[in-house]
Amino acid sequence: MTFLNSRIIRISIASILAGIFIGLVGGAFRYLLIAADNQRNALIAWAHAWPYIGWLPPVALGLVGAGLARFLVVRFAPTAEGSGVQRVEAAFSGEVKPAPHGVVVVKFFGGLLAMGSGLALGREGPTVQMGASLSSLVSRLLLRDDQDRKVVEAAGAGAGLGVAFNAPIGGSIFVFEELTSSFTPWLLVATLAAASFAVWIMRLMLGNALSFTVQQVSLTHAWRAGPFLALGALLGALGALYNAATVGLLRLADRLPNLSSINRAAVIGATVGLVAWFAPGLVGGGDPLTQAILANRLAVGGLVGVFLARFLLGPWSYAAGAPGGIFAPLLVLGAGSGALFAGVLNHSMPRLGLDPVAFAVVGMAALFSASVRAPLTGIVLTVEMTGRGDLTLALLGSSLVAMVVAMLLKSEPIYETLKRRMLEHEALAERTIAGRASAAPDR
Repeated sequence: MTFLNSRIIRISIASILAGIFIGLVGGAFRYLLIAADNQRNALIAWAHAWPYIGWLPPVALGLVGAGLARFLVVRFAPTAEGSGVQRVEAAFSGEVKPAPHGVVVVKFFGGLLAMGSGLALGREGPTVQMGASLSSLVSRLLLRDDQDRKVVEAAGAGAGLGVAFNAPIGGSIFVFEELTSSFTPWLLVATLAAASFAVWIMRLMLGNALSFTVQQVSLTHAWRAGPFLALGALLGALGALYNAATVGLLRLADRLPNLSSINRAAVIGATVGLVAWFAPGLVGGGDPLTQAILANRLAVGGLVGVFLARFLLGPWSYAAGAPGGIFAPLLVLGAGSGALFAGVLNHSMPRLGLDPVAFAVVGMAALFSASVRAPLTGIVLTVEMTGRGDLTLALLGSSLVAMVVAMLLKSEPIYETLKRRMLEHEALAERTIAGRASAAPDR
């Protein structure tokens, strides 16, 4: 009995149970997203049989899907808006109360509607917040100490990220580097337990394979470090610009009082649906597009199109306020940017003989580091997803330079900005409600 009452045992049991639930929910979420992407592509292929009016179905799908996703957020769980990572961070630091458990349902179905209809959002935002909420439910049933509950909730968030990308180590590092900025034995045990069981369950459901199939080539020679460092510098600036675009579009949306947030989301979804009519591969979470880049199937001209389209679609989709993250869009843009960088250098200086695939892999981590400012998480996620451990030095060097350049440009980490914006909006809403209550006449 004393053994079972041990703190480490209680935390371990709660974390394992939370991991099992997260694996089941996150695995189902990933499975249904794949099915939704396939159905959307089938709809667009069918619609092309009518070249003059065929654009209507994908536009209608985007309009209805994004609008309904935003409606679910507004009507049932405002805390499910956007990525959710910033809210999980704020809850761990005590700045806000944890989201109600109903957020899991809204995040699940709202994410399916938003991403399934084509919005360029990532599945990791919903799985992180769902993971935190599910682990909170388990911990409240099994644990009495509030600090232990917070530890298990943080571990569940990391497990959610691990399930999203089939990357349990990357999900674990995310907890220490980004979510809590701390490292304790209790947090370590909880995180490893939750992440390992969650990803194990997910792999039982979806199979055990790397997220992306990437060809293995010869090890990168040290004398080629220069181009990788140059790529890091460029992606540091690009990450700062991408963050500014994301926040700028959110602020622009705030200045449209005559258009409700649901109607705004519907308009955004309709425009994304129109893009899907012309180029189905450019919309959605972007995994097939990233795979095409990592398989070196796109020429320089195609990479330019991917870069421009995804740079605009990511922030534009996030402005809809529907459930969805920004990790996956960053990985697509980073891969395209890296491959484009290598392609341009090879065209201008053929003697370099740079491998576009290697630069695409490095670009994924470097842009992530510039935007999120969590380089270890980005590097480990990239290695786990691609299996390219031979690029470790290039990943480290490029991510370091990208992060330094973003800091020199005074670009704040994207989740810090989003968290501050969230807190400001909620404080304003509370003041507005209090003002209305004080102005109401006594009855």
